[in-house]
Amino acid sequence: MNFANPNMLWLLLAIPPALLAFFWWSARARQRLLTQFIQARLLPTLTVGISATRQKIRVGCLVAAVACLILALARPQWGFDWEEIKQRGLDIVVAIDTSKSMLAEDIAPNRLARAKLAALDLMQRAKSDRLGLVAFAGGAFLQCPLTIDDAAFRQSVEALDVNIIPQGGTALAEAIQTALTAYKEGDSYKILVMLTDGEDHDSGALEAAEKAAQEGLRIFTIGIGSSEGELLRIKEAQGSSDYVRDEQGNVVKSHLNERLLQQIAGATEGGFYLPLRGAKVIDTLYDQGLAMLPKSQHQEKFVRRYHERYHWPLTAAIVLLLVEFLFPERKREPRPRTAAASKPLAAEAQ
Repeated sequence: MNFANPNMLWLLLAIPPALLAFFWWSARARQRLLTQFIQARLLPTLTVGISATRQKIRVGCLVAAVACLILALARPQWGFDWEEIKQRGLDIVVAIDTSKSMLAEDIAPNRLARAKLAALDLMQRAKSDRLGLVAFAGGAFLQCPLTIDDAAFRQSVEALDVNIIPQGGTALAEAIQTALTAYKEGDSYKILVMLTDGEDHDSGALEAAEKAAQEGLRIFTIGIGSSEGELLRIKEAQGSSDYVRDEQGNVVKSHLNERLLQQIAGATEGGFYLPLRGAKVIDTLYDQGLAMLPKSQHQEKFVRRYHERYHWPLTAAIVLLLVEFLFPERKREPRPRTAAASKPLAAEAQ
């Protein structure tokens, strides 16, 4: 059993108990008022035929109906079919830098956290597009293949940290080459969005971009950090923190390399560079760079389509409300025989 709106289930903990408490209080209050205005010896005559059990049944039906309505609002789903999805969209690979320089806090809370948030913002804009994810530091690998499954892409992004690739450094060239492996041969439009501070320790990034451009890859670079730079801090296992130091013991200061990122984006046709500053960077990227590209038709299999079962609790709620409405509080008393009907019987007896 699955629920499309599981948050609605929390109402089951509040509304039905509140209704039971209200009906209990109202019954007590009604009884108290009756005793105040009607003499105790007259109460049995006035309430003759009223069944306390029937009253409880009606209250139970009403509370149960409300609970069923809440279940219907939660949209229970039972069973599913695998459905092939066909839609038009772009194929976009997002490459996120996970090197230790991304721990710099010159952009709050740090560069890596902002890169991950930017990737998720892009996911929100790219509703009909397939997204893939490449993680890179001293090496690079395809963290998530191209997919329209937002949940899979989100989980892949959220799993990124600076320890996901043990090899230190920032290999921009390898990240570009790995992004190309996400595409099939013959794909017309190949898009790479790189989220990085641009510190390239292996060089060759510009040459890799030029070669990728010949294979149809279009690169958009998003610079994260500041040109002034920031000292790098790293937390120890004991909870303390220290600065990252080089082999000579000097404190490492990380800078945003905007020039290199501009060159990488400029090496591909239509690509451009944007610094990650302000709240509209991803909107600018999509509106001015990605949205204008021709979209291709995708075929994506194994998408679950759950069967809606909200009509089950909804039907039960309607039946319970009808029972509560039609079920009387008073018992049916046998009708006494009238005097006119008893005369012929008396005459026959004579």
